[in-house]
Amino acid sequence: MSALLVGAVLISFSSVMVVLAGLPPEVTGFYRLTGGGLAMLALLVRMGKIRFFTPDVIKWGTVAAVFFAGDFIFWHRSIAYVGPGLSTMLANFQVIPLAVVSALFFKERLPGRMFAAIPLALAGLYLMVGVSWSGFASDYRLGVFFGLLTACFYALYMLSLKYALARDRMDSLVLASAAAIATGLMLGVLALAEGQSFVIPSLKSLAAISALAFICHAVGWFLITRGIQTVRGALVGLILLLQPTLSFVWDILFFGKPVNPVELSGVALALVGIYIGSNAKMGRRRTASPRS
Repeated sequence: MSALLVGAVLISFSSVMVVLAGLPPEVTGFYRLTGGGLAMLALLVRMGKIRFFTPDVIKWGTVAAVFFAGDFIFWHRSIAYVGPGLSTMLANFQVIPLAVVSALFFKERLPGRMFAAIPLALAGLYLMVGVSWSGFASDYRLGVFFGLLTACFYALYMLSLKYALARDRMDSLVLASAAAIATGLMLGVLALAEGQSFVIPSLKSLAAISALAFICHAVGWFLITRGIQTVRGALVGLILLLQPTLSFVWDILFFGKPVNPVELSGVALALVGIYIGSNAKMGRRRTASPRS
């Protein structure tokens, strides 16, 4: 459990490091995912798992990278408009599109818990941003939409990994490494096409992007991947909620995010809904098969 707990805390600093790095969105993603993915690859070499890095892993990693790239593109822009706390909370709404897409395209039955989780999460969303919507600036509203798009792309990324792991029984850490490297390269190409600068302007920026790639991404996700294997499902969901919760706390402590009781109530409701949804097991119909 300690590995999972430490991993969740480490990745909670990801959005903070994005702000401190101060780099263009796709450049930040390039450094984080390419550096983090290569660090994960080095860990695989040390663990003797590099032999599992097969052409099929590269193929499915590239497929997953298309959705992962969309996740990072929208998440980084959401951070710029609404801050690291709210953007991370919105990204964790992925439990809703994850359940809906699983039901529609994988023909999985929605468990009873989801019928409680979804209204709770949506009620929390309304309290966080809906109540004051008319008073928000246009950029802030755009940041909210970007955060929700992040959740959609992250759900598609998770589903692509789930499909690949179920189909070809790959090692999850190997596949995650391949997806990270492929996503980093995609974001690098997009950054070049948009004329974004790859120059790291200061030591503070270098320290932040290094921590983001090697500590938050590589070490954080390695610990989570290892920790999940030894912790029961309900506790996994509860511990992983530390990531959006702490990200919101860091935004208040480090960047002076203003909050009010209504917004905090929304955060609490959303976290309850996300927790219930993340621990609801989808039931597969016997006659159903995944659509390609």
